[in-house]
Amino acid sequence: MPGEEWVFAGRYRVDAPIGTGGMGAVWSGYDQQLDRRVAIKLMHPVAAPAVQAGSAEAAAVAEETALARERFLREIRTTARLELPGIPAVYDFGVEQSTGRIFLVMQLLYGQTLADLIASRRPHDPWPVSWAAAIAAQVAATLVDVHAVDVVHRDIKPSNLMVSANGLVKVLDFGVAILQGASALPKLTRIGMTVGSPPYMPPEQVLGNQVGPASDVYALGCVLHEIVTGQVPFVETAARSYQDHHVNTPAVAMRALRPDLPAELDRLVLAMLAKRTFDRPSAEAVYDALLPLARSEPASSTEERDPRRPFLRPLAPVSRPRTPSPAARAAAAGQPPLTVEEALDIHERVAQLVQDAQLQQAIDLVDAAVERAAHDPALRREMTMELAETLFIADEFTRAAAAFDTLLPELGKDADLAILWYHAGVSHAETGEIEPAIGYLTTFLEDADPADPLYRDALFQLGTMLPVIGRVEDGVRHLNQLRPILVAEYGPEAIHVTSLDRRIQQLRQRHS
Repeated sequence: MPGEEWVFAGRYRVDAPIGTGGMGAVWSGYDQQLDRRVAIKLMHPVAAPAVQAGSAEAAAVAEETALARERFLREIRTTARLELPGIPAVYDFGVEQSTGRIFLVMQLLYGQTLADLIASRRPHDPWPVSWAAAIAAQVAATLVDVHAVDVVHRDIKPSNLMVSANGLVKVLDFGVAILQGASALPKLTRIGMTVGSPPYMPPEQVLGNQVGPASDVYALGCVLHEIVTGQVPFVETAARSYQDHHVNTPAVAMRALRPDLPAELDRLVLAMLAKRTFDRPSAEAVYDALLPLARSEPASSTEERDPRRPFLRPLAPVSRPRTPSPAARAAAAGQPPLTVEEALDIHERVAQLVQDAQLQQAIDLVDAAVERAAHDPALRREMTMELAETLFIADEFTRAAAAFDTLLPELGKDADLAILWYHAGVSHAETGEIEPAIGYLTTFLEDADPADPLYRDALFQLGTMLPVIGRVEDGVRHLNQLRPILVAEYGPEAIHVTSLDRRIQQLRQRHS
């Protein structure tokens, strides 16, 4: 309920948890000022253990708390200054007044982590080589830019790589990143401790030695190995740890596990997994080597999260979704079936949100309601009608048209619902789908009141669209029906009338 919402900084509403890490939890949220969905990362609260003030334990706790806070701030500063396509955009950060927790507001990504995508693939059905190359090439391109400003990520792994719906790969979690060079900040890890993830950790990181750009290249080599073979280069056992393997075990050619792999890809990964940093290629060289492989097969025109798309169709627009948004599906997941009382409450809340111009929030609310109403066809119809109308008001015409297409055949022709046919026609017209637009607007005119301003608009839209599909006479007929209405309202010399006369004359000349 609205009174129970968690809102801080006067504008950010915290919704549902997305994930958690060592330093903070990530939530989906909503920016009430800019009417957009966001991701909000909140630093974990630090529990104060029962230790004696002034003792060595208390000093250690204070040091650990300061360390965690500085690492979180490091992530904010690092991510904020890296304005790159492969890194989520940072919108805002601050301190939550009631708890003192630091928060970071970022771009909300829709997609899956590479870890989830790898886990979803069956062992006998590996990803195409071009798919794997496109993933790694995008990460390499981001690393080129990151390394150019003396930043080393230090924790490249599948769970820190997000493949978004448009095929772009985003590198996440710069919490353990470090700066290189003379101006680098003091190290944030204690002596004798290492950070990172053991299956992907380069030898120098295992040993606590200096890390650099080559360390990220090694980790990316481990990731690329896992994408194409389904397993990381080394397998931990009771006798041999990941760390021991990284330092002492030479990498084995991937073609031993997958013979169909190109020899050049195998050689590249072996070079990326070289034990000595100076034997590894740079991130830029990795990108150059992977680019031909990424372009070697066509990108899917329908599959979401195809990482080849940015290489093969770099400026192609991404289709607007016709289905419920990920935010709506997440909000509906695990919720009980919608009740009539809740539907009435949602109707009132949506009306208020629309009035307050918080349209994205209104769409999310009713979108989730449609999902929850699946058990009751009549209630689902009502919520779909609410959704279609809300989308129409928000100028989300592609989704609105799809919702009307689902809804109107179920409702049938009803004079009391004529406005829905008008909105359906306009939605299709706005997206360039002329024939369905003509059908809906023609049906609207059959029951509409000629005194209704929408009747006049429907006549004009039909008069302009019908000639496009070759029905010039029908178009002229609708415009002629419109003319006396405009004369009665504005007078025969009004610009509305003279403009209409010119259009009619042009159509007749073209048709003659």
